[in-house]
Amino acid sequence: MKKLILPLILLNVLGGVGSGIMLWLSNGNLMWLGSFLTTFPLPFLLMVLTNAFGIARTSARLPFIQLLSIAGLVLAGLTLLEMQGSQTTSDFVAVGLTVFGALFVQWYVWSFSSYGRKKSKSIVKGRTLPELQLHRLDGSSVSSSSFVGSKTLLVFFRANWCPFCVNQLKEVLARADKLKRSGIQVKFISNQGTENSKQLTEKLALPAHFEILQDDDLKAAKALGIADIGGLPAGMSGYPEDTVMATVITLDEKGAVTFGDETDNYRVRPHPDTFLPAFGG
Repeated sequence: MKKLILPLILLNVLGGVGSGIMLWLSNGNLMWLGSFLTTFPLPFLLMVLTNAFGIARTSARLPFIQLLSIAGLVLAGLTLLEMQGSQTTSDFVAVGLTVFGALFVQWYVWSFSSYGRKKSKSIVKGRTLPELQLHRLDGSSVSSSSFVGSKTLLVFFRANWCPFCVNQLKEVLARADKLKRSGIQVKFISNQGTENSKQLTEKLALPAHFEILQDDDLKAAKALGIADIGGLPAGMSGYPEDTVMATVITLDEKGAVTFGDETDNYRVRPHPDTFLPAFGG
């Protein structure tokens, strides 16, 4: 079911746009307003606002979106009752869209957004990580043991197709000068494929102390217990079927973990001001 998120979002977009048009054509029929309130706000947040305003995180339960959805459902229901048998086919279509949109919002908030992850036994404050084998974008190998000697920030992200992921990387990048002064090396890690990561590197214009590393076959993610098997949404071509659960780890000069965030909600991510103090100084 989770793999169908894109078609479901698009259906809600179409339902919301259609409801808006019908609201205008019907001279303000409240049934269509109810349908619009349940179908349009969530896709608008995910597809427009997130990209337009660089949103890297939201609240876990999206209370405002839920409130709009419930208001739309109640409005459509009360309007239907007031019609007392004079409903048209158009009215029933509006009710169907309203129910569909409301159910989608609840499913998205309470089910889809959660990884259902278990806390990693390998990401423990004060301990070193297991040896992680990664690749640079030029194909050369690099292991996590090479990080020893520098403070290191590891950000595991899903792929270019995830706006919350890309916006999180941009937030870290915005602090590039501060990180450089503190001697912190930044590693963005994904299994999305070298070509996709090269495109992202060019888009972000990463400085020398930043780099994107390739986690082939999710070997590093699996070693840490943060792989998201089958996590690619249907319709996303050009990316691996499996991906990673968003994770942030900070390491000291000895390679020991000083901070680890293992969010269970892909929209709930730590702000840099939360994890950068873990480096001290």
